[in-house]
Amino acid sequence: MQRFANGWLSQRDLRAGAPARAQPRLFCLPHAGSGAAAFYRWKRELAAVDVCPVLLPGREMRLAERSMDDAVALVDALTVATAPYLDVPYAIFGHSMGALLAYAWALRIQERQLRAPVCLFVSGRNAAHLPFGHRDLHRLDDAAFVAELRRRYGGMPVDFMAEADLRALFLPILRADLRLVETYRHGAEALLNCPVMAFAGEDDPSVSDAGLVGWGELTRGEFAVLRFDGDHFYHVGAGQSALLTAIAARIVPASPSSR
Repeated sequence: MQRFANGWLSQRDLRAGAPARAQPRLFCLPHAGSGAAAFYRWKRELAAVDVCPVLLPGREMRLAERSMDDAVALVDALTVATAPYLDVPYAIFGHSMGALLAYAWALRIQERQLRAPVCLFVSGRNAAHLPFGHRDLHRLDDAAFVAELRRRYGGMPVDFMAEADLRALFLPILRADLRLVETYRHGAEALLNCPVMAFAGEDDPSVSDAGLVGWGELTRGEFAVLRFDGDHFYHVGAGQSALLTAIAARIVPASPSSR
């Protein structure tokens, strides 16, 4: 078996089996500067779901590739590459930058009349059509860039700034991701038809209540908002367990005994 189904997904995350017997898939998109590793613990916690982190260019197993700093180009490539793997019930989760990409991906899936997600989970970000809080962070010098990210989002590690090799590795990834986010422009997009759930940490300074509720304006489907214990990185910290319970409740079919 090949290690990768394509450039974007790990083959071992796509369990074999007829679609009728397959578990639901949860495709996961990370926050800026992060990658598939952010979701490895989720694989153990969500036993009834095939957690499928999306492997983005320019990091981890795709480090030799150039980072993609344009949301439209990235989502177009992702949609083409992953279309064969939307053959079972699935959901999409994205956190922060990943929420923007998850939303744009769901739009492309709908435009191309592919199988729709059973739910789109957008986390740690105000709605995509609302004004974004900054536009030029990716242009700052290294020290100011990292300091501003830490101030705005909290929990931003700065230890790598002292190591030249780590700085050379991580800063280009962060800059490309921030450029992607800061240059995104929401157009006259169609409304989604799928359900949407918007999540955030209770202590996340970057996400407002109005910003979360705003996601409901982008879908005709069901909509709900939940906040969890923790800050911007609640999904890998204090709020993770409650978040995964909420996700599973939405996408895992009820057993006959529980109906």
